Amino acid sequence: MTPISGLVDPETRALLEPLLAKLARPGMNNPDDPDSPAGDAESPNLDHDALVKAAARDTRTAGQRGHDALKTGLRHLLGSGVLGSHRGLPVTAIITMTLQQLEDASGVATTAGGGIVPIRDALRMAEHAHPVLCLFDHHGRPLHLGRSKRLATADQRLALIASSRGCTRPGCDAPATMTAVHHIREWNHGAGTDITNEDLACDACHALVKDGPAGWRTRTAPPESEHPGRTEWIAPAHIDPDRQPRINHRHHLDDLLAQALQRARARRDADLRRHRECITRPDADHEAPEDGDVP
Repeated sequence: MTPISGLVDPETRALLEPLLAKLARPGMNNPDDPDSPAGDAESPNLDHDALVKAAARDTRTAGQRGHDALKTGLRHLLGSGVLGSHRGLPVTAIITMTLQQLEDASGVATTAGGGIVPIRDALRMAEHAHPVLCLFDHHGRPLHLGRSKRLATADQRLALIASSRGCTRPGCDAPATMTAVHHIREWNHGAGTDITNEDLACDACHALVKDGPAGWRTRTAPPESEHPGRTEWIAPAHIDPDRQPRINHRHHLDDLLAQALQRARARRDADLRRHRECITRPDADHEAPEDGDVP
């Protein structure tokens, strides 16, 4: 849950009042009741007997009904198309999940704005969505998807949102919704608009990539690196004299957690092996540690 508090001006309240009056009626748009009517209570296609029964079993408070009404109104707004496009994509909710999460129906999916959504909620949202399947290699990078024009396609941008989740410059926390598609090897230097030569960068970080001694450079991490295929950023010499290539972990904290757990398990297993060797070798030239010394 995300806490919200504050005040709205009179105009905003005037706009909210009819929306809540329309969509927050008892029995309407209740996500916890699969038989609750959805949408417009005045629709001629609505089963009014079903609405009466749903209202009788509706235990939501007025605040909860208002919350669900606002969610319904936002869904209608995004589905109407009146907001047009944002950075080359229709204004809509973009949610990414793995195949394992889909099969297990557990865990959390991620949004293009950096938020998280429980899988059960994401699957409910998918009932009204147009799903797009993106395939990635075992390093989490999108497979080839190229074109001969400079601007990336909507499909390419969707693939990058799913894989990179936000701006790729080290330390930047801008979510995917605030980024543009960046050519890792510059288009004006002859590089193509292929998915393997693209990644996300916010406007401020994108402007840092330029020719000359003050410009940043980007490159794709080689296969032998710790994170192959990810975009590495190289700072100019006045910022980093060693010009060490670095990647951004801000949007991939789950990867860092998995690596830390793997290292911790490896240290624990090594300590246990040494402990067993000390116990089974009484002639060792050092004392076996006490049981309490082994984590």
